[in-house]
Amino acid sequence: MYEHIELLLQIAKKSKLFGTIKTSTLQIAKQTRMSQQTISRKLREMEKLCLIKRVASPNGLTISLDDEGRNILQKNYQDLSKIFGSYKKEIEGTIKKGIGEGAYYVSQKNYQEQFKKFIGFKAYPGTLNIMINKEELMLLISNSDKIIIKSFKTKERSFGSLTCYKIKVNNVDSAIVIPERTRHDEDMIEVIAEVNLRNKLSLKDEDKVIIR
Repeated sequence: MYEHIELLLQIAKKSKLFGTIKTSTLQIAKQTRMSQQTISRKLREMEKLCLIKRVASPNGLTISLDDEGRNILQKNYQDLSKIFGSYKKEIEGTIKKGIGEGAYYVSQKNYQEQFKKFIGFKAYPGTLNIMINKEELMLLISNSDKIIIKSFKTKERSFGSLTCYKIKVNNVDSAIVIPERTRHDEDMIEVIAEVNLRNKLSLKDEDKVIIR
């Protein structure tokens, strides 16, 4: 039953707990990146399990949550609230020396255009490496929107996708950048900003910073 959580959440976001949505399997497939066939199968299963109510017509589908679907969402909300109840507003990190590859990747035109569109700034060509406690970081970003920077190809090579989270480093607007294929351990993050953070904040290796 828990394999249907993603679809339940998609429906609940639009219908709320007691409303309805008018949609189609094609629309849901695009939103969830599943195939239309998979969506059709899952919706039928969810209807049989009393997770949703579904009415098909020539104009598409009308879907609402059923009692069991609301119960499952409520149970998950309660469980997650216990986990994320200790949500952090800020954590401390330590500046570490990088290997100098960040500038090459960050300066790629396609990345820069997506940074501007989705994060709000074009990034200084380089990244700041910060050592953090990974558990604290997960709590910090638990209330943050995940920003996906799409992969692309040039004539020379392919560049992977990036997962980003907006943050502030000592109150300077920045973003964590997690490459699809990273060489760093989980307790090291790469951070971009519109400015050179080392120069702007007069930072050197082993200095402490506050991440919000």
